[in-house]
Amino acid sequence: MIHKLAFTVLLTIGGFQSALAVEGGIGRPITGMQVQPLNGLLPIEEGGVLTLSSIYYDGNFERSRTTPLIGKVTAGLDYGVSYNLLNGIFVWKTNEKWSLATTVAAPVQHTKIGAYINNREYEESSTKIGDVMFSPLMLNYHLNPIMHALFGVTFYAPTGSYDVDALANAGQNTWTIVPNLAFTTILPKMNGEITANMAYEFYSKNDATQYENGDIFRLDLLGLKRFGELGGDGLGVGAVFGWIEQTTDDKGPLADLMNGFKGKSMGVGPIITYDKKLSKTAGISASLRGVYEFDVKNRPEGEAYQFSLNYQY
Repeated sequence: MIHKLAFTVLLTIGGFQSALAVEGGIGRPITGMQVQPLNGLLPIEEGGVLTLSSIYYDGNFERSRTTPLIGKVTAGLDYGVSYNLLNGIFVWKTNEKWSLATTVAAPVQHTKIGAYINNREYEESSTKIGDVMFSPLMLNYHLNPIMHALFGVTFYAPTGSYDVDALANAGQNTWTIVPNLAFTTILPKMNGEITANMAYEFYSKNDATQYENGDIFRLDLLGLKRFGELGGDGLGVGAVFGWIEQTTDDKGPLADLMNGFKGKSMGVGPIITYDKKLSKTAGISASLRGVYEFDVKNRPEGEAYQFSLNYQY
């Protein structure tokens, strides 16, 4: 039965990377973008999943607020980021209680940023390759046909384009380790689901600026109602909630001047999905969402939109 449910699988056990680290006010996650439908459920059958996902984020700091960026203090920031990710997941042959998988993803990012530095306005844009992310092993435990838990650790490698003198960097010049736990509960009577995705992010120091980002906790929740058979064809509608909370201070001379620069944000918005069954084990699924941020501190405030397309074979 489980294989019939797993048409939308885990896209980002670690989370999306954004244009800049906490050093630039964001970090790798974007509010409400990490959770996916059936996030806690991988297929039982050996095989693969390809995912293409695109996020557009538009956010800003007011000019009255200072932000550390590439070793400098800026007054106000405007972000326009288009983040495009190709993700491959290989599911290993196991049994009815466990699913095991390995994933690797490569991003391409277009970044447009405006900032005030020393009372001068700067604007820059670029399209470059971002930091590669990979998870050597994800462990998926199927408690029963309707409850599933998934655990893994994602690593971000500093492979993306980074220039200490540039504003619009796609890479972050840091290693990041992200333990992640996802949990999905199927609601058969409502033909729906509730999914949670929780993670903690640990950053290495940026040697180019001597800035070390603080640890970040994040929680994303998704509720979805489907209008077709789960694992079959049909539309779905629901809502997404995201919460990002920095739990430790940033470190470094610049961070000390800004009292640790701890950030937080929340966001909420709608999601719509569509699933199409192609064969007994193959199918495609698509989703579109918008998330609007509130209760923001030491992070840009704005809105994000995500479109994702999954192919399971």
